[in-house]
Amino acid sequence: MSLTPPIPIAGQVGPSGRLPYVQQMNFGQMIGQCVAWNPNLDPSQAAVNINSAVRKLYDRRLWYGLMVKGQIVTPGFYSVGQVNLTLGSATVVGIGTSFNASMVGQALRVGYTNPIYNIIAVPNATTLILELPWGAPSFGPTGYYITQYYYSIPNVKYIYSAKNLQLQYRLWTNVAQNFLENVDPSRLRVMYPWVIATMPPDPNGNYQVELWPASLNQQAIPYLAYVQPPNLVNDSDSLPAYIRCDVVVAHATADALRYRTKDNPYYSEAVALQIASEKMKEFEMEARMMEAADENAFRQDVQNSWEQFPYLDAMTGQRLGGSMIAAMSPVGIGDGDW
Repeated sequence: MSLTPPIPIAGQVGPSGRLPYVQQMNFGQMIGQCVAWNPNLDPSQAAVNINSAVRKLYDRRLWYGLMVKGQIVTPGFYSVGQVNLTLGSATVVGIGTSFNASMVGQALRVGYTNPIYNIIAVPNATTLILELPWGAPSFGPTGYYITQYYYSIPNVKYIYSAKNLQLQYRLWTNVAQNFLENVDPSRLRVMYPWVIATMPPDPNGNYQVELWPASLNQQAIPYLAYVQPPNLVNDSDSLPAYIRCDVVVAHATADALRYRTKDNPYYSEAVALQIASEKMKEFEMEARMMEAADENAFRQDVQNSWEQFPYLDAMTGQRLGGSMIAAMSPVGIGDGDW
């Protein structure tokens, strides 16, 4: 059965649009099962119940079926010409610049005693619009550079792993901003990123991270991440692979049986509530079985200590417990713990 794929996410490998082989039914069939337990239930309410049950299940575990492959592409630095800045104005006027639309989402830096200002619009080759007005005294023409510090990934809720292939090392992921504020408050360091620090959501509410240090050149940083899929909407929509439809239906059926129990002509109130309770027990038991099966598909509850290394030390850029990395070797020669 062919499906309508979700909106593609830039830099991410998305679903093909085919019903996963491991799924038993699509969204329409799930709604039909719920309504069969309570024909008085409106199908639109059954759809809400199913999506609510799915969200609860998604938040229970980093399921294998929610893992995706993608990449963060860094743009490098741009510093052609000079700029003029005015206190209280979000408009930056360039001299001899060639600004372009690809710079939207990147950041302007002028010295290291001024904040990082994200660019939200590029009207022309000599004008930038910042997300906040310039807060330092007016001055210019002056040198500057543009690069990207912050990266938004709309559907991601957790980055599992990422690696810098120029360093041949795994990045620290989900690092708190407090750490970077202590280590490098002005973001003086640039060159090769080895930390992914969580940022507040972007203005559209999307997951956002900071790469630190900012990358001096253009490169692709591959990652594995867990996503938050969109709601099921069309009858032909399907749950992600390896998320069992029958487990979701058990929870949604319990909700259906609790819907206006006194007005349900198919059961007495007591019977409807009893079956609803049994369905919730079924949901919990089957969800735990699904967790055990998921552990076999992608092990995460049990980890070996050495699977967490090698990392780079965020303070020195050196491997924890080892010497500075070799340019072409992911493991330093003579490291005693390998």
